[in-house]
Amino acid sequence: MSRVVQKVTAFIVRERGGVKELLVFKHPTAGIQIPAGTVEDGEDIETAVKREAYEETGLRSVEIEDYLGCFENELENNQRIIAETTQVYIKPNLRAIPYKRKLPKGLTVDYRSTREDFTYISYIEYEYDKFHKPTGIDTNITGWVPNENLSAQKKRHFFHLSTQEETADAWELKSDLGHIFKPYWTPLSPKPQIISPQNRWLDFVYERI
Repeated sequence: MSRVVQKVTAFIVRERGGVKELLVFKHPTAGIQIPAGTVEDGEDIETAVKREAYEETGLRSVEIEDYLGCFENELENNQRIIAETTQVYIKPNLRAIPYKRKLPKGLTVDYRSTREDFTYISYIEYEYDKFHKPTGIDTNITGWVPNENLSAQKKRHFFHLSTQEETADAWELKSDLGHIFKPYWTPLSPKPQIISPQNRWLDFVYERI
């Protein structure tokens, strides 16, 4: 579990009428977010942040203005991150019955214990209302994952981006999972309200964008 999973976050900023604005998007179930995601195998972080910006906002033309730093490790002691898309087994054995749903690379899970070549983890996915309050449990997976598919290190990189594309103040696009994302520009002052823990990302870079 020595592998580091790299994450990127895109702070896309424009200025209109003397007002700085940040591009965020409303996820249908997960609240107001900043474009972000996982660096793919063989991908550098600059390419990754532009790809994530496109996938979550639809912007095809973005430029990196500045690298804003990183969190060396976002994980708590009781957390792990999926380093490679993996099956979860009911016993620490590759011949044991797996859950039907695989856990994708980049997903943070709760750490329970380790036994030889396997780690016992749990993952809960909630249903939310429009105010991002949990209303029910959509997924609850507890089981064993091969150690080679997990990491104890999640490094997050922050970038300041700009775009020359002319956009509306708000629009919609369909994500690769079929969700409807709703990107929109919001003034940087007062500081926008972003879901936790992404609000910590904005606090970290706020004075530099």
